Amino acid sequence: MRLVAFVGASGSGKSHRALWVARENDLDYIIDDGLLIHENSIVAGKSAKKAPSKIGSVKIALFYEEEHRNSIKKAIKDHKPKGILVLGTSDAMVDRIAEVLELGKYEKRIYI
Repeated sequence: MRLVAFVGASGSGKSHRALWVARENDLDYIIDDGLLIHENSIVAGKSAKKAPSKIGSVKIALFYEEEHRNSIKKAIKDHKPKGILVLGTSDAMVDRIAEVLELGKYEKRIYI
């Protein structure tokens, strides 16, 4: 499975451009704000945008909760994506997501 990071500051348009970047890089799934997305549909996870606090949002986006993390890992195993675009606000964030979800190493990083 190919893994590409898409890194940029909050509000820089990552989510808005994610589908286009994924298609341009032949990736069929996206991880964004705690969600696993395939073709504009949520496959698994929960949205960090719905968390009651900023700390709660970060915990969701980084898959701190075991149940949430395991649901994403199971969905990835079941769906067998050929590639995943992982969105984050920093290299450290995307690295942490890849680590906790056991996705492997990034083939490429794209900065916005």
